Amino acid sequence: MEKRDVVIIGGGPAGRSIVHAMKASGRDLKVTLIKNEEINANRCAIPYGISGEKPVEKFQISNKLITDFGGELVIDQVNKIEPDTNQVHTESGKIFEYKHLVISTGSRPVIPPIPGIKAETITAVRSIADLSRLRKFAAKGKRAVVVGGGYIGLEVAVVLKKLGIDVNLVEMLPKILMATTEPEFISIIEDTLAENDLQVLVNKKVVEFVHLSDGTVEVKLESGETLAADFVVLSVGVAPNTKLAAEAGIDTSRLGICADESLRTSVKNIYTCGDCAEKQSFITGQPTRGEFGTNAVFMARAAAQSILGNEVKFPGIINANATVIYEWSVGSAGLTEQMARDAGIDVVTGYSEVYDKYPMMDEVDVVRTKLVFNRTDQKLIGGSVMRKGNGTAQSVDFISLAIQMGTTMKNLSDYQYATHPELAAKPSDNTYTFAAREALSKL
Repeated sequence: MEKRDVVIIGGGPAGRSIVHAMKASGRDLKVTLIKNEEINANRCAIPYGISGEKPVEKFQISNKLITDFGGELVIDQVNKIEPDTNQVHTESGKIFEYKHLVISTGSRPVIPPIPGIKAETITAVRSIADLSRLRKFAAKGKRAVVVGGGYIGLEVAVVLKKLGIDVNLVEMLPKILMATTEPEFISIIEDTLAENDLQVLVNKKVVEFVHLSDGTVEVKLESGETLAADFVVLSVGVAPNTKLAAEAGIDTSRLGICADESLRTSVKNIYTCGDCAEKQSFITGQPTRGEFGTNAVFMARAAAQSILGNEVKFPGIINANATVIYEWSVGSAGLTEQMARDAGIDVVTGYSEVYDKYPMMDEVDVVRTKLVFNRTDQKLIGGSVMRKGNGTAQSVDFISLAIQMGTTMKNLSDYQYATHPELAAKPSDNTYTFAAREALSKL
C-alpha cells in the first residue's frame, strides 16, 4: 500500500494544473497522477496536425509537465475507487491510499449507435492514435465525410479541403456551430465554406455506414441520400467519463460528476474538475455544457485551493471560445441570444460593424460584434465577435472579463479605449461602445 497526500486520476489540463498548484504551494506534498494514456494529445491542435508538415511529437503533451513539477506519474488504468478506505485500485494491482483524491477523467468521443460505425475507415478526433489515422487517411484518400458541425468538425473539414480532398460535412441540426455562434455570423461562414467548395449538409442525419469491398464507405442519410467517402471523421461531441465515480457511489448526472462550489463531490475529500465534472453557468447558475480546456484549468485552480484548505468558490463557467475558418476568426463568451432566451432571460441585443483600422489605411476590414444584455439589470451576459485574421480571441477575452465584472450597457457605452491607424478604429469608433449604444437605444 502506497500512501499519498493527493492522488489525481487523469492527465489532461485539469490533472496537470492540480500538480502545478500543489508544487506552487511550497508544501512538501506527495502527489501522484495516474493516467491511462502513455502520451496525451493536445486535443485542440489535432486538426492542425493532419497535414503531416510537423512531426507528431509537436501535438503531444510532454509528461514532463507532470514530473518536472514534483508529481509522480503512473501509467495505469484505475478500475476502482473505495471512498470508505480512501483507496484507489489500478488494473496492474497497485493500491494508493489518499488524503485527497481528484477525479479528472475527462471525456470520451460520442460514438452514436449507427450500423457500420465501428470500422477502420472511421475515426474520432481525440487521441494521438486518431491523429495518426487522420494523417494516413489524408495522405491516400480523395473523398471524406465529416459528421458534426461544431468547431472541431469544421476545423477538420477545412484542413482536409485545403489538402485537396473533397469534403462533405453533415450536421443534424438546422445550422452549423449552433452551440457557440450567433446566426448573423453563421451565415457568413456558410457562404465562405460554399465559396471554397466545401459541401455542408444541415438537417441531415446519418443512419448507416456501408463498407464496400474496395475499402470505401457509403454514408447513408435519413433523407435517402448517399455520400461516397474513402474515410469518415466523427466529431459529434463528447460525453463525460463518470463511470468510475458512479461505481464508487459518488453523485453524477448526465452532464458529469456533481460537485459544489469548491469542486467537492458528494464525498468530502474527493474533488472533480474538467470535462468529467458537471459545470454550472456563471450567468444562470444552472448546469451546462462546457468541454473546453480552459474551463478544466479554471476549475482545477479552485479545486487545488480547496485541497490546500483555502475555501475558494468557483463562480461557474463563461465558456469563452474562438476558432478560425478560412480567413475568418470567430468566437463568443457567455450566452448567445438564443441560449439566453431559452433560459427565460428577457434580453436586449446590440450589434456593430466597425473598421479594424483607420479607413485610409491598407487592407481595412470590418469587426462585427454582437452583445447580449439582461434587459432587467442591463448587465452583459454574452457577446460574439467575428473578424478577418487574428484578434478575435483577445476580443472574446475582453467580453468574458466584462461579464465576470458585471459590466452594464452604460459602462460599455462610456468605457475608454485606445486608437491607432494600424491597430484600431478611428477615435470616435469602437466596436463595443457602438454595440452597447445600439442596445441602449432599444430600451
